[in-house]
Formats: sequence, C-alpha cells, structure tokens
Amino acid sequence: MKPEDTEEPSIAPWRSRLHEVIFEAETPSGRFFDIVLMWAILISAAAVALESVPEIREKYGTQLRIIEWYFTVLFTIEYVLRLISVSRPLRYATSFFGIVDLLAVLPMYISLFLADSHYL
Repeated sequence: MKPEDTEEPSIAPWRSRLHEVIFEAETPSGRFFDIVLMWAILISAAAVALESVPEIREKYGTQLRIIEWYFTVLFTIEYVLRLISVSRPLRYATSFFGIVDLLAVLPMYISLFLADSHYL
C-alpha cells in the first residue's frame, strides 16, 4: 500500500469551508448553522405533530403539507451539502448520522410514489 492510499483525499478550499460550517460547532458559523438546523427540526416536528390532530389537519392540512415539503427540501439540501463537504461521501452516507439524515427525508419522497399517500 502506498502512503497516499492511506491519507485523506484533499478537498477544495470551498468544500473545506463548507465542512467547517456544517461539522464544526465550535466556530461562530458552525454554531449558527446548528442553531438554525435545530429550529428547523423543531418546527418540522411541530408541523408533523399538528397534522396528526384531525381538527387541525382538516383546517390547515394544505398549509402543514407545504411546510413539511419545505423542510423536506431544506433537509435534503443539508444532506447533499454534507455529502459534498466531506472527503469520503460514501463513508458519511453509510455512517449512523448519514443514515439518520437520509431516513429523515426518505419517507416524504417515497410518499410521492405510493398511490394511497395523503401527501399527493
């Protein structure tokens, strides 16, 4: 095995900066990213919870589905940015957090292809 086979592949400076923002919570931009992400998760979870209440779903169902799709697209972009920002995307995608990120958005996309889905 050659030494270069064991080293992490180098990544472009913009990808390195993106990685810092997404994965480094100790930096100001990393903290800001984490706070925005936490709020997005909370609002998304609240929308899903509210939609489970029949009276609320009946009155605000369309708006809640729009909110859910907005956050699904946002979380998809976040997932893609995570993949772009790491030197080994497959390693991240198959990690615990990569799988959790994928599972967070996958049900909404699957709902597009299910005939009896209420998201259509």
